[in-house]
Amino acid sequence: MSPRILFSFLIGFGMTGELLRGFLGGPMLFVAGLAGGVAFERLIVAPLWNLAMRFASKPALTLESVIADEATAVSNFDANGQGLIAVELDGQMIQILGTLQQSDRAMGVRVRAGERVRIEDVDPAKNCCTVSAR
Repeated sequence: MSPRILFSFLIGFGMTGELLRGFLGGPMLFVAGLAGGVAFERLIVAPLWNLAMRFASKPALTLESVIADEATAVSNFDANGQGLIAVELDGQMIQILGTLQQSDRAMGVRVRAGERVRIEDVDPAKNCCTVSAR
């Protein structure tokens, strides 16, 4: 149960109890409070909440969300296995430094501009990533 549902139910419960206290008493007032709490949540708060949430935007993606995605080499990778790659993130093309993983460097893999690579790991603090040749 979400806090929103719980709090709106409790507000409806208390409001109904206060409004009907002069007319009902005992268990009938309690039952009416329960019905009032449910009605307040379902008929007033939930539709207002749903209306407000229609205007919410999608959460922004972070650099970590591109792990295991493919990217395109923008430049030739140097002898150290480093070069610029381009990857799409939240509808934008961003360029970051890509470093070939150790096993690909040991095999002498060369990456040329325009080739596709797979992102294996991301370091968002340094804005770089480790890639592997496809």
